Amino acid sequence: MPAHRARRPQTPGLVRRIGTSVLGVACGFLLIAVGIVLAIKFFGGGGSQASAAPSAPSVAAAPHIPVPSLDAATLAKLPRATTMTRVKGAPVDTTTPSGGEVVKIQTNIAGFAKPGVNPITVIPSKQIGDQTWLPIIGRDANWIHVRLPSRPDGATAWIPGDGLRTAKTNWAVQISLSKGTMKVTKGGATMGKWPIGQGKASTPTPVGQTFLLAGFVDPTQTFSPVIYALGTHSHTLDTFGGGPGTVAVHGWPTKAGRIGKVSHGCVRVPDGALATFKKLPSGTPIDITA
Repeated sequence: MPAHRARRPQTPGLVRRIGTSVLGVACGFLLIAVGIVLAIKFFGGGGSQASAAPSAPSVAAAPHIPVPSLDAATLAKLPRATTMTRVKGAPVDTTTPSGGEVVKIQTNIAGFAKPGVNPITVIPSKQIGDQTWLPIIGRDANWIHVRLPSRPDGATAWIPGDGLRTAKTNWAVQISLSKGTMKVTKGGATMGKWPIGQGKASTPTPVGQTFLLAGFVDPTQTFSPVIYALGTHSHTLDTFGGGPGTVAVHGWPTKAGRIGKVSHGCVRVPDGALATFKKLPSGTPIDITA
């Protein structure tokens, strides 16, 4: 408007009338446009573009496999999963690594052959006086697949994982029977490597994935008061000196008795290895290879 007046000073009245008319028309169109927008917003335009805003996508519920309720009579009949027992019907797995993941068995808990199907054992909260920590080798919904310390060698079970505490250790043990060595690592770094004694040809040390079950001191064992029991057993002997045939890592008083194929299946190591083993938490993965 001011610019128009600057170029046409001789007709100020006409300019004002034209300007007023134009302004009125513009305002009229503006009001109509606003009305159309409001109508579309509140009443919809009748076309596909005027449809309601899409709802948020639904989130699928987390999978859940029911946990069967077992009465006291049923639980009482099930074998306890310890190094002393055999768990009939237990799935066997000696190859799947745990990667150091473990679960704490805070209270006695039933173990199943499959998630929610066929109870086969009760896992106690203590193993040889220590808190039970078992390696985790698989998951299915709310169920955890654990390695057991029982026979048959490589026995496993499924337990309901709701409310259980899990953890992960970065310690690991590799035992090579062909090389006659044991190596302990932490976070992949070697913390120690030693020569070992192993099972004789007639009583070989079993191979496969296993774990550190518990450590204890037995003063009556003059060959080695300090013993670390593993979650594996001899394949040729049912018992060692009256015990359940559990394979263990322990010492020996002479160097000659710690080299080569000299034992009933246990792994014999020097004092330095025992000192390092003292640092390992229960459930530490141990891989024994041929």
